[in-house]
Amino acid sequence: MDCAKEGRAPGQGLRRARHLLECGQIPPAGLVSALVAQSWLRSVNAGLTPWRGADGHHLAAPDLSRAIERRRELVTRARPVMEYLHAQTRGSGSMVILADETGVLLDTLGDSDFLSRAERVALMPGASWHEHHRGTNAIGTALAESAPVSVHGGEHFLEHNGFLTCAAAPVAGPDGRLLGVLDISGHRRGRHPHTAGLVSASAHMIENRLFDARH
Repeated sequence: MDCAKEGRAPGQGLRRARHLLECGQIPPAGLVSALVAQSWLRSVNAGLTPWRGADGHHLAAPDLSRAIERRRELVTRARPVMEYLHAQTRGSGSMVILADETGVLLDTLGDSDFLSRAERVALMPGASWHEHHRGTNAIGTALAESAPVSVHGGEHFLEHNGFLTCAAAPVAGPDGRLLGVLDISGHRRGRHPHTAGLVSASAHMIENRLFDARH
């Protein structure tokens, strides 16, 4: 890449923003959303570079079992909602993911034609999708922002995650504490405008189930 020409980077918007990012610069306002720009900056500050893979942070089986047990109530209450979501999105080449408040994936459901590719970028239980480990992504960025987030294609910080489109929403317990994140991830070609709303509504369903169980 000729970074001497970053001021005249080809294309507009996201294409130019990624050119600047890969040349070590955070793009100016307007090329990407403020949320994505802030997340890219956090990713850079965490020591990540867009053209290199993630740091490979992945829990061993015993540690994953302990993480699931620690969030057993969340996993139990979320599973029927995940099954509902999967039924709604079946055949779209996507997967439904539940992560804990540290970004570790606890449970997944997905279409078989997407799962093998997802596994190549560690979209599987035990992997951490915290921003510090995977850069900008819907799960990690929803945790960082404590808000629903959609990340599409090249908005992902790591170049090899650019084939994904993801929408995530945080899940809070009855006391208001953040417990985890619900996410739908798929191939960017299958992006659907209603996915973000569906994920947010489903996260609220999990919160209601947790509240009913507690009270």
